[in-house]
Amino acid sequence: MNIILGMRMTAQRRAVLALIEAEPKRHWSAEEVAEALRAEGVRIGVATVYRALAALEAEGHLVSVQWHGKRRYESAQKAHHDHLVCERCGRVEEFCDPAIEEKQEKAARARGFRLTGHQLVLFGICAACQEGEGA
Repeated sequence: MNIILGMRMTAQRRAVLALIEAEPKRHWSAEEVAEALRAEGVRIGVATVYRALAALEAEGHLVSVQWHGKRRYESAQKAHHDHLVCERCGRVEEFCDPAIEEKQEKAARARGFRLTGHQLVLFGICAACQEGEGA
């Protein structure tokens, strides 16, 4: 067992982190992590995955965002970005818009806040699903 940033890095936590970091474009729910690890032959329960995700997030290895009632996890090593989520197919597109970032900073400063972080999730219908509407 290794210690990373003061946290015990158990085999389960290593497996969870490795899985998430191996697919940087994916946003994982705890259930999806458990299912994927079991498919790889890792013996792990959903409760253990939830604890591992919480510990890895607390230590700064993962970040989470919530949409459609589920918390989703991704690597904290990625550059800051926001999310567009399709309400039909579930597709997630990451984006960063400097103008939006600047407006958020300006809004916070105007109200006496020093931002320490933020999450922006926009919901809508992706282009592929919109094309299906015309058929």
